[in-house]
Amino acid sequence: MAGLLVASTVFPAQAEDIYKSVDAQGHIVYSDRPSNSAAQKTDVAVQQADPKEAERLAQQRMLLKAEDDERKRQELADNKAKAQQESNKKAQCQNARNHYNVLKDSRRIFAPGADGSREYYTDAQADAMREEARRAMIAACGT
Repeated sequence: MAGLLVASTVFPAQAEDIYKSVDAQGHIVYSDRPSNSAAQKTDVAVQQADPKEAERLAQQRMLLKAEDDERKRQELADNKAKAQQESNKKAQCQNARNHYNVLKDSRRIFAPGADGSREYYTDAQADAMREEARRAMIAACGT
C-alpha cells in the first residue's frame, strides 16, 4: 500500500482509484481494490516534496552517519586499548608469579658479586624477599 502512495506521489497522472475501508478490528485500510461493499472511493492528497527540505534532511543524515562512524571508531579504539591493558596486566601477573615461585622454590638466594662470585642472602633476608615477591604477586594478580 505504501508503494501505491509513493507511486502516486512520483507519478500523479498515473494514480488510480483509492478505496478506504475499515477492517474487522477497526483499522482503516487503503487499497487499490475495494475490500468490501462498504469501501468508499477516496481522494488522496499528495504533497510535493520541498527540494530544500530534502537537501536539509540529506545533510542531517550525513552528519548523523558521520557522528555514528566516529562513535564506532572511538569504541573500537577504546576496545583495543582495553584489550592491550588486559594483556599487559596478564603479563605483569605472570612475571610476578614466576618471580615468587623462583624465590619460593630456591633453597638459598644469592646475588652475583662484583667479581662474579655469589653473595648469599641470610635466611631473614631471603624470607623478606619471598614475602615481598608474594605481596607483589597478589598486587599484580589479585590472588
